[in-house]
Formats: sequence, structure tokens, C-alpha cells
Amino acid sequence: MDQIPSKILIVDDFHSNRIALEKLLQPINNIEIFQASSGDETLGLLIYNHFALILLDVNMPGMDGYEVAELISSTEAHKHTPIVMLTAHDSTTNSILKAYKSGAIDYLSKPIEPTILLNKVQQFVTLDQLQSKTEALKAERELILEVAGQGVIKLSNDGVIQFANSKSAQLTKTLSSQLVSTHFNDWFKQDNQQLPKQTDFFGYIKQQVKQYGQYQQKIYLSPANDTSFHIEITCSAQINGENAPIIVIFQDITTRVTLENKLTHLANYDPLTQLANRQYFHDQLQRALIRAKRSDNAVSLLMLDLDHFKEINDTLGHDIGDELLQAVSSRLSFVLRETDLSARLGGDEFAILLEDVSELSAEEVARKIVLNISKPFVIQEKEIFVETSIGVACSIGGKADKTTLLKWADIALYEAKSAGRNRTQLFLPAMSEQREQQAYIQQQLRNIVEDEALEVHYQPQFSVKLNCFTGVEALVRWPASGYGNKPISPAVFIPIAEQSHIIHEIGAQVLMQSCQLLSQWQNEPDKKHLTVSVNLSAKQINSPTFLDTLESILAEYKFPMALLILEVTETAILNHLDSAIRIINTIKSLGVKLALDDFGTGYSSLNYLQKLPFDIIKIDQCFVQQVDQCHKTSALVKAVMNIATACNIEVVAEGVETKNQLEHMTILGGDKIQGYYYSKPLNIQDLLGFLSPSQLKKTNHQQITFS
Repeated sequence: MDQIPSKILIVDDFHSNRIALEKLLQPINNIEIFQASSGDETLGLLIYNHFALILLDVNMPGMDGYEVAELISSTEAHKHTPIVMLTAHDSTTNSILKAYKSGAIDYLSKPIEPTILLNKVQQFVTLDQLQSKTEALKAERELILEVAGQGVIKLSNDGVIQFANSKSAQLTKTLSSQLVSTHFNDWFKQDNQQLPKQTDFFGYIKQQVKQYGQYQQKIYLSPANDTSFHIEITCSAQINGENAPIIVIFQDITTRVTLENKLTHLANYDPLTQLANRQYFHDQLQRALIRAKRSDNAVSLLMLDLDHFKEINDTLGHDIGDELLQAVSSRLSFVLRETDLSARLGGDEFAILLEDVSELSAEEVARKIVLNISKPFVIQEKEIFVETSIGVACSIGGKADKTTLLKWADIALYEAKSAGRNRTQLFLPAMSEQREQQAYIQQQLRNIVEDEALEVHYQPQFSVKLNCFTGVEALVRWPASGYGNKPISPAVFIPIAEQSHIIHEIGAQVLMQSCQLLSQWQNEPDKKHLTVSVNLSAKQINSPTFLDTLESILAEYKFPMALLILEVTETAILNHLDSAIRIINTIKSLGVKLALDDFGTGYSSLNYLQKLPFDIIKIDQCFVQQVDQCHKTSALVKAVMNIATACNIEVVAEGVETKNQLEHMTILGGDKIQGYYYSKPLNIQDLLGFLSPSQLKKTNHQQITFS
């Protein structure tokens, strides 16, 4: 008879240690090795496996080896499982005694002598395989062996108790004489979870025994005048024959069920919040969709996370963050029905499963959650405000499978966060198309960056006072051909790039091309005075590697540093003011000029002018294009001009498109002008032609048009 491989469990929180032990045990034949990195994972594996040996590390985060050994040894199913404790620390009498008291049968110190470990493990494997062989031989005597300490009754063909031993009387809390002549169904009840419910429980058991030879199940025993409790029964026919009596052996398994429930809970629920964990939630979602398909009902999925939760962890500490997650979990449970399932998927990510709920009702639940979470939390005497964004997706009649529904909810959550957070968003099919388009653009961007195929266009800047062009602004553009059916607008692909690390590579390539152009112009007398302005994204300036990248690029090219202007928006400064100030001051120390872009569109422009060494402010086109139509706008622009003059800061007006706008800006004191009135952004070939002395002389600084 082929032997089933003996299972060995290696428990260690270090992956390298587990791999080393597994390699060490390879010479042993007919074994199957399992690994666990924690106590919780160990207990989860014990639900479905019987191990010939457990090699258990002492020092682990969470439950240490002693606690795990004690819990294993206290379970009925695993109390005889051999446990060998392993430790990297010096063994002491106390630690060895503690290991044995916890349920271990041996204790080894690291580094472990391979020969000793192999011999010990081989002995346990041999014992396990011998036990497997003898179990088949002992089958005919199992009935007798199970009698010890267990209730035993004999039933007539009609289910009437004909014999009951003393343990039966003890478990039913009555006398053996009173138990005899009563019916089986008076005492033994089906577990409520068993379906379908049998009207005649004994009749069902009799049928099972006749068909399969035996019936074994967890059920309830109802003692006289007492509360029911879990037992396990084994029913077998005493002899062959149509009317053969049935022998029933049963035992109290209350403690075992409690421990099994604990193990199941550990395997299925998040230990911090006591909500369902990711795996259990996904399993339940799959079952819900199967039920919905069968009954043509709706399943709604809510995906949510806490807005800016990381900042709470970083500023107030992880202990407060953990308590906040627990408090959020309580509020979720308060809003939901008992039949709804909430889960913590990880970090501050949560999910909610609603069955038989329409889209409208699911959205209403989501709104209630947003409102409930927005109320202040009091954690460790601190008032904490946190908000949540929720994506809602629905599957009617199970038409969307689990993967699709999760994807839809995730897309809806992304849209909720993009729309400003602290809100709900129902998934719409158009969102999926948009996400696919974004994914396509992102992949194309990666290809463009890898191929160094980005195009940089340059928009000239004109000085009214000097009556000449004084510089250009570098603007990144999608390649004209080779990447898709048509070029994609920067307004579309720049936000997508900023959602990933691609923006850093794009920024570096634009900066490099701009510096290369400045270096070339130093050899051309008519262009060596021109400046090049380069935009910096919020992600770039807040990157810890940005300064190194900047200095590396500047070191490759030779030109006066003041000819390079780096443009920063308020968005880049807003969320990381202290680090932004440090980086901006470092940039300034390199001799590079700084411009505050989109001036007037943020909340703290004047504050930034006071704190940061900007050389230039650029008035946003939303003001410039209204300056000739709105008195208030004109007054605001004039005020900006006065502030700039007082602070000795240059002003560039963006988006000048008409002669009227140009005249108004000039009257208000504007000097440097950028916009379509003079030129649209040009590729490098058109720019060099545009800035040639002959072309500039022809145009005589009049508006230049392009086909």
C-alpha cells in the first residue's frame, strides 16, 4: 500500500531560515513540507492539515513560539502533534522548561547541527508513517477504542434507545434507566447549519448508514433541563441485515468547536478590526454572485479608503492610526445591516458587500458611510477628522463576475478620489473605457520615454520695452507620428504621467533638451541672450532625487545658469512647504532663476512671494484674457504689477492672443508677453527659423500667423 507523504511544517518569520531548513530536510523521503511565517498563518494551516512534525521558531512578531505551541497543544485535533522548538538564542533551563510546558517535545538551538536535526525528523517521519499503516489494521477495533470516555447507545430499527452506557447518562444529565426506551430524536438534534433540515433525523441517519455503512457528523445534544451543546456522533450498523440495530458513539466537543471556531476566525478575519479579511471577503463575494445569478438578484460592492490616512499615521503615530481604523470599522458596522459583510482589505482599504440591494440603495448606503465617517473621532483624547471616498459597483443577476465587479468598484473609487475625495461615485461603463484609454496612454508614454522620442516645443516671450524676443518656454509635446493614430494633448497625457513615475523621466528629458539648446545658443551671438523656461511638476520638486538629477544635467552643459528659468506652481509647494522651500533655495544657490507659474490662481501667492526667492511671476492667462473686458480683472493685474515692482520681480503675461489684450497689458505696466499674439509653441526647426535675424526683421514684431 502506497504511503501518504508525511507533512512537516516549518514556522519562522524569516524566509531565508525557512528555505534553509527545507533544503536541509531534502534527503528525507516521502515528506511534504509546508511553510508559515507567523502564528496566525500556522493556525490557519492546522485547520486543513495534520502534521507529522512542526519545527517552530521561538522568536516571532505577534504570537511567539511558546504561545503558538500552547494553542496547538490545547486543541483536540493537534494535541499529539510533535513540536520541536528552534531558537537563535542561548538555551537556558527556564527557556527549555517553558518550551516543554508549552507542549514542545524537543528544543534545539541555532545554528542547528544538520545530522542531529535529520535524525530527529527521520524518527518522527518513521513514526508517522508506521501510524498510518497501523490505522488501516486497527479499523476493525476502532469501535471498541472509541468507547473509552464516550457515550455509547444501541438503537432499535425504529430509533428507540435499547442500551446506554454510563457516559451517555452523564452527557444527557439523566439516568441510564431513564434514557432507555426513549427515542433518539428526543435527545439528538441537527446542527442548524446542516441543510436540508430533516424532519425525522433518525430516519435520515438510518438511510445514510444503510447506504454508506457509517454516518459521522457534528450535531447538538439536548440534555435534560439544560442547554444544548455540540457533540460528534458516529453511527454504525451492529450487524448486516435489514433490521440491524445501530450503535451510536458520541462525545462532547464543545472545547474543540470553540478552538476550531477561533482558528477559523483567525483564518478569515482581520485581527485588528475584526472585519472579514481579503481572502474571506473575495470568497463570500464569489458565493454572493452565484446566488444572485440563480435568483436574478443584485449584488452591490462598495470599495473605500480613508483620505490622507498616511498623514495621520506619520504625524500622530501608528497606534492612533490603528485605533482610528478600529473606530472606522465600528461606524461601518453601525450603518450596515446584519446581513451585509464589511472587510478590511489591507491598510486603510475597506470593502462592503450588499446583497439584494439596488444601485440607488447602494449609493444611499455609501452616502451614509461618507457622512458618518466625516464626523470627528476622539482617539486618545485627540479629536481627529478623517474622510472617505467610496466607489460603488453593481452586478445584476451575476452578469458581472468577481474580477469584473472588483475592477468596476476600483475604477469608481479612483473617479471619486479624482473628483475631490470625500464623496461617492457609482461605476458607469464610460469609466472603464476611460481607464483603458488612460492605461493605453500610460503604456505609450513609457515607450516614448524609453525611445527618447518626446518632442519639446518652445513658445517665444517678447519684451515690449526692448522690442525683441528675450526667451522661450519649453513645452512637452506628444510625437507627431509613430505612437498612436494621432498626437495626444498635454492636457490629457501630463496628468496621466503625474500619476506614475513617468513624469520624472519626462521632466528630466525636457530639462536636458532645454539645457542642450541653451548650450548651443552660446555659440550664436544673436541668440546667446535668450532664456529657456522649464516647468517643474509637483511630483518632480517633491522627489528626493530631483536635486541630484538637476545638478547632473547642469554639469553636462555650459551656459550662464541665469539663462535657465525653472517654473514652479503653487501646487508643487502647497503640500510640502518646508521641503519645497529647502529645494527652491538650493536651486537658487545654483544660479538658476525661479518663476512662480499661474500666479493668482492659488490661495497663498503673496505668502510664497514673501518666503521664496522668485525672480519672475507669470500672470495666468485666465486674468490676461479678461483684462480688456473686466474692470476688476484689470485692477487685479495692476496690483500684481505694483507688487512685482516693489519686490523687484519680473512679470510675464501668459496667453496674450489679441492686440487689445497686448495694449491693455502694456498700459498696466506689463513688459514681457507670451501668447499666440506673437507665436504659438514651435518645434525646434520652426523656432530656429522664427528667431533668425532675417525673419525677425521681416515681421517687425507684428503678429505672426501660421497655417
